[in-house]
Amino acid sequence: MIRRHPTKTLIVVLMLLAAALGLAYVGRSGVPVPATKEPAPGDSLVVVGLGGVSWDDVSAKDTPVLWGLLRDGAAASVSVKTLHLTTCPTDGWATISSAEAAGPEASTDRPECTDQPKIVGDATHGYTVEGFDALAEASRNAAFKARLGLLGDSFAADKTCLQAIGPGAGLAAATSDGKVARYSPFQATTLVSDLAQCPVSIVDVGAILETDPDPAKQVERINSLERRIEQVMDAMPNGADLVVVGLSDRDREERLRVLTATGPHYAPGILASGSTRTVGIAQLSDVTATILQRGGVVPAIPIGGRALSVVPSENNSEATAASKLTVLTDVDTKADAMHRVVAPFLGIWIAGTALVMFVLWVMWRRARPWNTRLTRQRVLRLVRLTGILSAGMPAATFLANLVPWWRWSTSTWTLTGLLLVLVLAISGLLAAVSLNGPWSSSALGPLAAMSAITASVIGIDLLTGSHLQISSIFGLQPLVGGRFYGMGNVAFALYGAAVLLLCASMAHALKRRNAPRLAVLAVVIIGGVALAVDVLPAWGADFGGPIALVPALGFLLLSVMGVRVTVRNLTVVVLAAGLVVGLVCYLDWRRPPQLRSHPGQFLQSVIDGGAWDIIARKFAANVDLATHLPILLGAVTVLLALATWIVIRPGVLGTDPFRRLVEEAPLLRSGLISILAMCLIGFLTNDSGAAIPPVAALFTVPLVTSAVTHFMTIERRNQPVRRRRDRHHL
Repeated sequence: MIRRHPTKTLIVVLMLLAAALGLAYVGRSGVPVPATKEPAPGDSLVVVGLGGVSWDDVSAKDTPVLWGLLRDGAAASVSVKTLHLTTCPTDGWATISSAEAAGPEASTDRPECTDQPKIVGDATHGYTVEGFDALAEASRNAAFKARLGLLGDSFAADKTCLQAIGPGAGLAAATSDGKVARYSPFQATTLVSDLAQCPVSIVDVGAILETDPDPAKQVERINSLERRIEQVMDAMPNGADLVVVGLSDRDREERLRVLTATGPHYAPGILASGSTRTVGIAQLSDVTATILQRGGVVPAIPIGGRALSVVPSENNSEATAASKLTVLTDVDTKADAMHRVVAPFLGIWIAGTALVMFVLWVMWRRARPWNTRLTRQRVLRLVRLTGILSAGMPAATFLANLVPWWRWSTSTWTLTGLLLVLVLAISGLLAAVSLNGPWSSSALGPLAAMSAITASVIGIDLLTGSHLQISSIFGLQPLVGGRFYGMGNVAFALYGAAVLLLCASMAHALKRRNAPRLAVLAVVIIGGVALAVDVLPAWGADFGGPIALVPALGFLLLSVMGVRVTVRNLTVVVLAAGLVVGLVCYLDWRRPPQLRSHPGQFLQSVIDGGAWDIIARKFAANVDLATHLPILLGAVTVLLALATWIVIRPGVLGTDPFRRLVEEAPLLRSGLISILAMCLIGFLTNDSGAAIPPVAALFTVPLVTSAVTHFMTIERRNQPVRRRRDRHHL
């Protein structure tokens, strides 16, 4: 009943694909991290911190100082995400101090910002940060176990001087006992002497916490910060570099903020970050790393940030500056737009799909033999189309980022509508490809095609730099700041489910052609290539994903080989998963520290004794996500339990058509069990693992529903017509 397909050509293509990917990876010089310049003796650096300014606040007319820094130097957008949804100045300065998300405790995710800690004392008796111990304890007890005072301790251990000007800078430069070795308040009359004290100086010029409803007054607020920046520029030593960084949010609204660097080491261009592997996007820990690098200081403990580098532009003309501003505001606009539309987009899509399916179910129930238009056969075709269209939505959301939809409006609902239309159109194209190829006569053919498309879209994006994942519905969110490259947890759920369904359907097709060895080989090649793309540091750089994907692939491979699933065999699969992940971690760890990605960094944390903190943080993040949305958690748990019951016992709850399909294609059931296992392991081992099961279901359920209805259509088409009056019923 399920059409057989050629095998030799398929296997040759898969082997050539694996070989090509292997050569491509071996041919790489290393992980694509931008190069940085080592500091030379006598080089000076001044870091100016301000709050509440984004690139859409900057223009040549209204903000001439920031415009000049953009024109004559390098610039980027910086993610200021720390412990809460929005960041206050104290949080930002504390994060610079610890190179990790830090700050005081807060009762809400969008805390109302309070005054920064005061710097008390004098030059004779020394300076200290008021309330430092409480702030340090809160940072230490938070999710990332930040060590407040890391920056100051590193400079003190190297006996290198670090000058702080202003309260925020004092907090950033303080050692772990709260003392500030060199401090002065911001005074225009003493700036020249203050900035000449040390090779590295940090300056706090203030922050804007709220937007003035009067645009003219808002510009004046920004200009007041610019005047302080200009005073610093006039007073700093000749030949010094200047870094200006936005450290906090405004109006309790998360956004990317300004980051510029100018001077001998920063030619005009766009700033690049080794920690984000992205041109034009950095994070606050990169500023800490830059301060340490320019001071020639080794951090007291390893940090995740990397020193900033520059991708130079052609010149520093006004036209080039305008082009850079367009690029930077576009990055921020896209991140902000996606952050706002994720929830309404998914809500409308899921509700719409459920409504269509319910209407089709009612139509199915009302279909009668004498109705020549509303036949069950036609309803089945509509369900099949709806299922494959819905399953194509995740891949379509990535491809939608090829079109700059976020520029078309500032309204959340308008953008949501535009994205819905765009994704629906792309999903329609993907569904058309899946339903109309040479595989379309097979019940599992469209399922395999859509799985291949989804896995290929995500995989190719990983191979080319994760550009489609940045600010996408199921991708990486710069405003959240957890990951900026490689495979995110949400995308992994889609990728893993697609790979497992593709392996199961391909193995079934090959076994139907009496080629069991080729079926095993196909699963090994497809699964191996998919795993390599996910785990290798230069591509997916995923640590938690392979822990879930390898056991799932191992279970499916056992089913394809016809090996009975026993405790012993499952133990071997689990050990193989640990070996694969451990080997990748070790190979990545062998790289220089500045080139390591997530697997190598985790192994280093094991060596340093901090692995348990990472595991505990991941578990706490899952618990926090679950407890914040208890209704959603309950609904997901019930639905997953229901899905597990149906997969384990096909035919229950009126799913007899599904039972007949898995009897015809038993490896499909094995593939679904593998997906359930992947979801369970992924839920337990990832910091946002609670999102993995529902996202995987969002792709798998409509796709399998489409396959079941197509199978029912084939069954009905092959049934003999016994009575003339029953023909319309078929």
